[in-house]
Amino acid sequence: MADGDRTGTTFGRYEVGELLGRGGMGEVYRAVDTEKDRTVALKLLPAVLAGDDTYAERFRRESRTVARLGEPHIIPIHDFGEIDGTLFLDMRLVEGADLRAAIRGSGKLAPARVVAVVEQVAAALDAAHDAGLVHRDVKPENILLTPNDFAYLVDFGIARAADGAEPHLTQLGTAIGSVAYLAPELFDDREATAASDVYGLAVVAYESLTGRVPHPGATQASAIKSALLTDPPPPSSLDQSLPLGFDEVVMRGLARDPAHRYATAGEFAAAARAALDTASAWSPTTVTRFPAAAAPAGVTAETPVTAAPLPNPSGPVTHPSGPVYPTGPMYHPQQRQGPSYGRGAIT
Repeated sequence: MADGDRTGTTFGRYEVGELLGRGGMGEVYRAVDTEKDRTVALKLLPAVLAGDDTYAERFRRESRTVARLGEPHIIPIHDFGEIDGTLFLDMRLVEGADLRAAIRGSGKLAPARVVAVVEQVAAALDAAHDAGLVHRDVKPENILLTPNDFAYLVDFGIARAADGAEPHLTQLGTAIGSVAYLAPELFDDREATAASDVYGLAVVAYESLTGRVPHPGATQASAIKSALLTDPPPPSSLDQSLPLGFDEVVMRGLARDPAHRYATAGEFAAAARAALDTASAWSPTTVTRFPAAAAPAGVTAETPVTAAPLPNPSGPVTHPSGPVYPTGPMYHPQQRQGPSYGRGAIT
């Protein structure tokens, strides 16, 4: 069973260490792969899922596809499968913490930082969508940030759903916090699509900028009703220091009709970048420049890195885009110089 704490136990070839995170779709542990002699992040899914043949088959198929993607902002999968009736993912252990911790630490993030994170997550989503994958669960808890703000999108193929039809929320066991990131069409049991992921990314941007989700609710029912029937307040109405250009961009990403959203996550990110650059060009104040983030010496795509705590999210940050505002070069996913690796709690 993956429901109890496995710290100090053995799971197949893995020696299970500390619990790094726990969520509705399983638990993540630091573990040692005794065959490969490397430390990994081991995700164990609830045992009941292995008995769902449709879910188990999709889990294997999508994990296999993700493992082949090679997109720098998708956390690498070393292995996956089933041991003793429990589905598992063996992933790179990365240094840092999730975006939720960053938002919680400072309330909201600087627009420059938000755009940099959105661009990286959008690159991961576009790569997945091009391969025929839909994430289904884009939210701050599934975005890991290294100390220099290199972003990873995690948990592809984990959200419980059957091909061709999403399950009812009661079957999914979705928490109120997750409901806030689901596109309105999913509440009508429609299939998740790339447009659903664009909506989730827009919610992440909205919350990162304002410190709250677009449709908060005390219950699932109230949050769902708000998402289905009303438009959220524009970001600038919640924080007058935000550039007005973000309103149009974020609100389009949050459109209730999927056809009215950006066609791709990359288009949404590019529009957010343009809004920020326009605001920076007109701003009479000095805008902080962020130095480029580089991978640690000796780190390659297969180099495991031990854990370290994430620095204070409210302090200075960097990201892999290179110098930006107002005169530095724009960040383009195709210009990435490679990832910087570390650890986070994946839930």
